Amino acid sequence: MKRVLIIFISLLLLSSSCRKIVQDEFKCFENTLTANSILIEGEYVQLHISLTDELNEYQLKNISNANIEMYNQDSLFLSFTYVENGIYVSDYIIRENDSFTLKVNKDNDSVSSECLIPAKPELLDFYVNENAWVDNEGILQPQLNFTILNNKSKECYFEAYILIYNTTADYVIEEYPVLYFDNSGFNAESISKCLKIQHHSYSYPPEKHQYQLIIKAVDFNYYKYVTSITDYNLGRYPDFSNATIVPTNLFSNIKNGYGIFCGYSQTISDIIGIID
Repeated sequence: MKRVLIIFISLLLLSSSCRKIVQDEFKCFENTLTANSILIEGEYVQLHISLTDELNEYQLKNISNANIEMYNQDSLFLSFTYVENGIYVSDYIIRENDSFTLKVNKDNDSVSSECLIPAKPELLDFYVNENAWVDNEGILQPQLNFTILNNKSKECYFEAYILIYNTTADYVIEEYPVLYFDNSGFNAESISKCLKIQHHSYSYPPEKHQYQLIIKAVDFNYYKYVTSITDYNLGRYPDFSNATIVPTNLFSNIKNGYGIFCGYSQTISDIIGIID
């Protein structure tokens, strides 16, 4: 009986250690038209037109002969000049509240999209508290506080980040951090936010930094795109300790194709010091 049991266990171990080659067969990949543009108020319109390609390709298939039709809300047709590497530039300077429609044709393929440039956010208040919170090492750290005007009549989306300068504001030490938010649930005339800042290099006496706030009023497409990047990167480089992570596509608002067509306007504060 023992002999039969030993033989059975041995066969079980051998069968469990066997490896089977799995052949993955992927369908023929079709090149798809892709259009990308982030329109910035006060700058010229730029587009990048390309084709998607196989997974093992490392160089984009840029398109140099695309047919581009783009209008603003005044039905003004924008003309484009091809520069290089799939980039097209127009001589039109983007304005607040511009509303664009885009259509790109290449051979028998056609993609389209729409974009609205929001009005600049109005910054009402901006200051930095020097000793606002304590980090894990027991070091007092500053906190940035700002208030912007709220347009309660429509949905608004924002991006905020800080430029941190050296003591004399001669150069930028870092851009930190990034905050995305909207006005959902805000019924007041203004929106107030705070951002904790953690300096990773310490000196004695502590260095006095200078700060500058950049607030972007972004359209819905921009907001969806940037907030989808985190999930997209987690899908590409997953944290296996978190079993809920699954592959996620980047947000795209290009009909019949891929890419992003979005825009923003921005307000830049003065460079300020800290308050006690």
